[in-house]
Amino acid sequence: MMTCKTIFGGLATLAALACAGTPVLTVPETAQPPVIDGRIDAGEWRDALEITGFQLANGLGLAKENTRVFLKYDKDYLYVAAIAADGNTSILNRGGAYDDCMEIFVMTPFNRNIYHWLLYSRGTAGFNYVDEEYGGMNRLPPVTAVCKATVNDGNWMIEAALPAAGYDLSGIFRSPGWKISCHRSFNHNQTAKEDGRGPEFSGFAPIPGQFQKPLEFPELKLGRKGTVPVRMNRFDASGFELTAPASAELRISVNGKETTAVPNRNGVFSARIPQDARTLELLITDGAEVIFANRWNFSSDPAPARNALRARQMATEGLGVSATGSFERVFADLPYCGDNREMALEAARNEFENFQLVLFTGKDKAENITVKASGLRDAKGNAIPADAFRIYREGSAKALPVGYPTVRGAGDYPDPLFPLPEKLALKPGEVLPLWISLKVPADAAPGRYAGTVDVTDGSGATASVAVKLEVFPITIPRRHSLKTAFSIWETSLRRRFFPDEETMDVAKFTALVDQYAMMLVEHRLTPIIFGVPTLLPPKVVEASGQKFTMQPDGSCKVEADVYDALNRKYLEAGATGFCTGPYLWHFMTKDHEVPTEWPAIWRALNKHYVENGMAKYAFAYPVDEPGNGLNEKVRKMTAVIRENAPDLKILVTGVNANFPSRLVDNIDCWVPALHWTNLKRKAEEQAAGREVWQYPCSGPWYPWPNYHLDTDASAWRAVAWVTAKENFDGILYWATAIFNPNDPFVNNANGVNGDGVLQYPAEDGTPLASIRLKVICDGMEDYEYMVLLKNAVAEAKQAKKAPALIAEAEELLKLDTVFRTMDDYSRNETDYRTFRRRAAELIGKLER
Repeated sequence: MMTCKTIFGGLATLAALACAGTPVLTVPETAQPPVIDGRIDAGEWRDALEITGFQLANGLGLAKENTRVFLKYDKDYLYVAAIAADGNTSILNRGGAYDDCMEIFVMTPFNRNIYHWLLYSRGTAGFNYVDEEYGGMNRLPPVTAVCKATVNDGNWMIEAALPAAGYDLSGIFRSPGWKISCHRSFNHNQTAKEDGRGPEFSGFAPIPGQFQKPLEFPELKLGRKGTVPVRMNRFDASGFELTAPASAELRISVNGKETTAVPNRNGVFSARIPQDARTLELLITDGAEVIFANRWNFSSDPAPARNALRARQMATEGLGVSATGSFERVFADLPYCGDNREMALEAARNEFENFQLVLFTGKDKAENITVKASGLRDAKGNAIPADAFRIYREGSAKALPVGYPTVRGAGDYPDPLFPLPEKLALKPGEVLPLWISLKVPADAAPGRYAGTVDVTDGSGATASVAVKLEVFPITIPRRHSLKTAFSIWETSLRRRFFPDEETMDVAKFTALVDQYAMMLVEHRLTPIIFGVPTLLPPKVVEASGQKFTMQPDGSCKVEADVYDALNRKYLEAGATGFCTGPYLWHFMTKDHEVPTEWPAIWRALNKHYVENGMAKYAFAYPVDEPGNGLNEKVRKMTAVIRENAPDLKILVTGVNANFPSRLVDNIDCWVPALHWTNLKRKAEEQAAGREVWQYPCSGPWYPWPNYHLDTDASAWRAVAWVTAKENFDGILYWATAIFNPNDPFVNNANGVNGDGVLQYPAEDGTPLASIRLKVICDGMEDYEYMVLLKNAVAEAKQAKKAPALIAEAEELLKLDTVFRTMDDYSRNETDYRTFRRRAAELIGKLER
């Protein structure tokens, strides 16, 4: 049987965009300012640039809801109009911020600042300013714009005059190098409209991954009065028609091949788009000047490849068995066919190695299947026992429709890992993926080992997959090198398995939480337990959390025996810290004012943890994502903590675009959202001795690294690489088990599939690991290799030896062989393995 795999087009097509040229838009100057009334009169916008053909941010072709945008300017305003098709305008703006709006971005020359307008279908305008490091600073005076909208049957229209002087857009008239981008959010924050239509996030230029790639905004050129504007009359999957100056030339390129000219019929250009087009580029020049350019991405239909693969699978006789790596997404409801019977692995001691075993059938059923791993042995007789292998049955979690790039769109994704049953059975035409984790013992002798994983069916036939393992002569340390804080958020566990607060067994609940926490520690993540007391019954907080009791003399008594014992256990197992102290929301105070009890509480906490020796691991996490509007109150809060608990670190998260901020004091650990980190401020804070962690929460979207259920597996592993490459000091993740209590395998928090769920509950509530958790752990282990290599380089430099090896190691530590930028990193698991192998070799040579 020939090896065959399914290749899905959703994410792969995005890579084709990188080689295309920069989009260009020429906005003409007008002598006729439009009347801003929300009614688009063709005569008023005849002298404007007109663009259409908006394409989806998920890389799957053109938006289903068509959008037309008109742009022109004069010395005082940038004028914008849009006609947004909508099949059901009776349910506009039901989803909150960013729902049903046009977004206009204008970037200053040299990529310094971004001005972001949100023009809503209800006729209101919002404004954001984003500074040169892509971290927002609300330092500008309020900016207002005239904005009007009308809602019609089948579309809504909007017109706006964006004031140049109000936000220094007047500079647009003085210098080249400006950029502009036009986007539409259709149900951006929800998974589906009330009528079932899925979300669409579309733009004229292909800028996947939210807005983390502003350098790809189209170049903005300004035409003088009398400029004949480019107007796109039609653009769809079949073809296009546009008008341009009569002297202009249009060239197109399909699938990256040689460009061809399109005839100019008195300023009208039209052409068909071939059915096999995957990319299309248009370039209009007038003389030597480019006046319009863009590129489009069209998705391929996966059905033909899947049908061919299904035919091969159905030709399989008996039980098919094939091994594959940890990056491949193996879908139980899609065809699979393969015959790989060997896995070559390499690992340090105390390290996990993961791969998959795929069982599948064709025309025959298979019953009474057993899967067993043998022990591994090397030529010297050293052994790794069979119980070093853990074999799981892969289950599925459901992804709902979303607007970001995914592997296969909505549907079932392999993720939860169930215990392997003693016997398995497959019906004809079924696919069953198994996940295999091998934990190399910390005392394993270095060398080359061999063994098998044997699959036997009811007929007695056995298929063996050879497992070859090279154990490197290095050890992954027990103590985690990368600081992390992964909150469990126990509320879902409580709601599903302990619904009655009055009768719940607190001891059993605490023991269950401990199982989730220890699973995180095992995968090199530090748990936060009982982090949001307001979401738990008071009896749980009092028995297992931190209890603060005010005394008659004004002091505070801290009771935290169970809490401290649990966190000490995690620290001894390798964790890097723990959360302590009251959460501001715990008190539910009006307007988030600092409670009067806080000074006494924090003094007591500081004394408590200094005396028990845990203070150096403790951090206060007093408020989550406070936003710009609470800066003054956060300053007061952190001042109280700093004054009364000087031995405890203060950590604050932020998804607003100003972190780290100059407007807040006393922060030891800044935790900005990864895609909104102010890089300049980050460097300043770190130079001052403070830490800056990264915060993957809902965003960023693929191709940036994230923990989403439905993205490429490389994105999960790459989060640790971002930390190393961009010199972050840690990772905070908001939740690992805040699953849907009604259906734990359908989770779509904040419109992101799988967000906040890296652990699933078994029927009895005990934790099930996920494929994502396993791959995240691989990334954490990659980080350990980097640390070990850096330490070896430092020791070699101190000993003044091996300059050539030091140079080679420092070149490897640039990480460019795997991770270059946020959206340019390897999707191939082999590259990660190669990095580990070379790092291990260099560590060994440098330590000799």
